[in-house]
Amino acid sequence: MRAFLKMKRLLISLFALVLAATVPVFVRSLNPSLSDDVLGLIVFKVDIQDPKGKLVSWNEDDDSPCSWAGVKCNPKSNRVSELNLDGFSLSGRIGRGLLQLQSLRKLSLAQNNLTGTISPNVARVDNLRVLDLSENGLSGAIPEDFFRQCGSLRVISLAKNKFSGKIPDSLSSCSTLASINCRLIGFRARYHSGFGL
Repeated sequence: MRAFLKMKRLLISLFALVLAATVPVFVRSLNPSLSDDVLGLIVFKVDIQDPKGKLVSWNEDDDSPCSWAGVKCNPKSNRVSELNLDGFSLSGRIGRGLLQLQSLRKLSLAQNNLTGTISPNVARVDNLRVLDLSENGLSGAIPEDFFRQCGSLRVISLAKNKFSGKIPDSLSSCSTLASINCRLIGFRARYHSGFGL
């Protein structure tokens, strides 16, 4: 039974990757904003385990994700503006699906069991203002270029993870950052002018 579930999850992952690679061009021509958000969230969900069924409302057959658990949309554009999955008991890795959410302003995945390394792509979502990945099991070094393209970020919390290494020097390029919480296990904190870490 476990082997079947693993195989099923692997097939769904492969399907989502193929779908993400081939469908966007076709989907954009039909309905660019709604379909990109649905596709991005479904691809994100493929890499996540949801033992409490909090994401059961996330259905790839929906035209819009605006009624899905943890999703908030801008009422004018009907695009995903916030993804708040705090305390959903999710595990797995943060995948590339979130890059499809071009109107995302707040991403909060705090208080879960997410693991793996952090991709520099997370901070590159154009309109992202708030990024909270605190209280997970993320590990490894934060990539040096993580903060390089953080033009719109105002608040970042990476606290209570398992990061190692040092805070990247690229943090100093985040001139719009108003608040950062990097109280991290195994981190050698360095202070940059203007930031209290």
